[in-house]
Amino acid sequence: MTVQELVNAAKQLNLNDQMHLVGQLMQLVAQKLTHPTSKATTPLSVEDDPIVGMFSGPPHLSTEAKDILAQEIHSPSGFSWKE
Repeated sequence: MTVQELVNAAKQLNLNDQMHLVGQLMQLVAQKLTHPTSKATTPLSVEDDPIVGMFSGPPHLSTEAKDILAQEIHSPSGFSWKE
């Protein structure tokens, strides 16, 4: 069963049953988060982590940010520059 199928089925429940379902789902997630043997379903890699990319990127992005943004602003870009 997909997540969307579960959501569609949950929409058919009354409010009390929906609240009960949410409580049970929260308990299930809490158990998985606190269980010592539970692992993430998708392992993180350094290449896929956006935070690592932000800090390991070229240094000119931080020192020349305004100039880089100004170069990207042109009429078809959808951005505007306010003084």
